[in-house]
Amino acid sequence: MTNRPTSRDKKAQAETPGIPDFSRFPVCDSYRNPVTDTTPPGGSAPEARRLSHRQLLETDLCLGGRDREVLLAIQRHRYLLTGQVQRLVFTNAISPSAALRAASRCLKKLREQGLICTMSRRIGGVRAGSASLIWYLSHAGERLLRLHDYKPAPIRRFFEPSPYFLAHTLAVAELSIQLTEFCRDEGITLTNLQPEPECWRSYSEQGAHVTLKPDLYAVTVSREYEDRWFFEVDLDTESPVKVVEKCQRYHRYYRSGLEQKESGVFPLTVWVVPDEARKTRLAAAIRTAFDKQPRLFAVVTGEELKHLIRYGGDKEMLC
Repeated sequence: MTNRPTSRDKKAQAETPGIPDFSRFPVCDSYRNPVTDTTPPGGSAPEARRLSHRQLLETDLCLGGRDREVLLAIQRHRYLLTGQVQRLVFTNAISPSAALRAASRCLKKLREQGLICTMSRRIGGVRAGSASLIWYLSHAGERLLRLHDYKPAPIRRFFEPSPYFLAHTLAVAELSIQLTEFCRDEGITLTNLQPEPECWRSYSEQGAHVTLKPDLYAVTVSREYEDRWFFEVDLDTESPVKVVEKCQRYHRYYRSGLEQKESGVFPLTVWVVPDEARKTRLAAAIRTAFDKQPRLFAVVTGEELKHLIRYGGDKEMLC
């Protein structure tokens, strides 16, 4: 991938529409006035339910294939909005509104069963309705999925995430969903898509165990091209100095040779930023810090991401 020449059609590049800009994704500034979720009248909140092992087995028998898909999608991405669940799982409805209603019904049922919960804050406030809810697996939901997973791993205890962590997690989920939708619509094969922590890479640095933590890893195949990508979602909350420090970790992992030994190439690391101003600042900082070193990075806005995935970018985009 690094310094790879391209012979792709420049005319077709200009005609390719961009995906929605991440600066318009509402997680960037929606938590200044968090709204408390309400408890259903006449009863306790579903979050308070505790299910015995027998109850879990009985609930498991009642679940359909779509129910399991929803639970696994939420588990994989940690937090999802109702609309994101709909776009991931409910893709065969006759209309988007019908798909959203079906997703809402499924989520409501899983919540009543005590398998998923909603955050106390919403995207867009109460007036946005069920579409504003942020979903995550309950303790019972984690245990139910563990019935079919025999890998020894601790069940995560829930802690209220910070506004930034939640915004960033939802933005990474949005990027993952957009990649899935774009590849499906454009006939590009998405052969691998790994969110955190699946995409993390471990290596040794001066005898110490170190972990590189991308936000997302993907492999796409378009015609004769196979492209490998690391993605970093930037919400313009870190200084360029911090971004360069993260880029230095990518360079150290590149020099370890582990990724090249495994797959033959080193993935291009794509920083997805909210706007052109941020893109200009980060690209300049990265070029200055890594002058005359291998160009491992590209900095793009959300609107430029489709162009990059389909055509592989160009030399001017690399830094």
